[in-house]
Amino acid sequence: MSRDKRHRPGGGGRSRIDVVGKLPFLPALIAAMLRFLYRTCHITTLGREHEDFVKGLPGPGIATCWHFAFPTVVYHYRDLNVVTMASRSRDGELAARVAERLGMRCFRGSPGKGGGAALKGLIDALQSSYGGGFIADGSQGPPRIAQKGILLLARYSGAPILPVSIAARPCWRFRSWDRTVLPKPFARIVAAFGPPLIVQRDVSPERLEELRLELEASLNNLTRDAQRALGLPD
Repeated sequence: MSRDKRHRPGGGGRSRIDVVGKLPFLPALIAAMLRFLYRTCHITTLGREHEDFVKGLPGPGIATCWHFAFPTVVYHYRDLNVVTMASRSRDGELAARVAERLGMRCFRGSPGKGGGAALKGLIDALQSSYGGGFIADGSQGPPRIAQKGILLLARYSGAPILPVSIAARPCWRFRSWDRTVLPKPFARIVAAFGPPLIVQRDVSPERLEELRLELEASLNNLTRDAQRALGLPD
């Protein structure tokens, strides 16, 4: 899954690529800390049959979540050589290196930006892998609004989309546009999977928009299901 925030010139801080350049051990350290953190947590899965169904298909699947859930979903698919994505921005460099340290393959770019060459490269990477994990609301939002890029990837790759969302108690919530959730040590985590979505190659623009709204509704419903399972408010 990608993690990226817009770099704001003049904001008073250094970009993350400067930090990575000065501290080359940082991606490995962050990855090790995430592994340790999640091993202390208790994880419950809802809708496991949907994930098992996609895993049982002959080709790769595309797991997709909201941006706020990316640390937990990345950990769930660690060490499987799945393809994920980080933007080509300077801030995307740290995310890419951490993902690689967690046993993932990181594609730099976006299926919704950069034209056909970027989309073809991502499809090739996906089809030569176990599967992929991508962010449904993109690298910069708006939050919990599904973008069309993930649907285009499913359309041209033939891979089904597997919606997944999470909740954690207790957790930290970042002061970022997506309000990223990071479980605290020994937290209870619920990961909720929904029925897969298939995007036909000859899908019409109207049907593509319907599927985008279906994906958006599915992810929001899964988020509520995970929160309710932990006794959290919607």
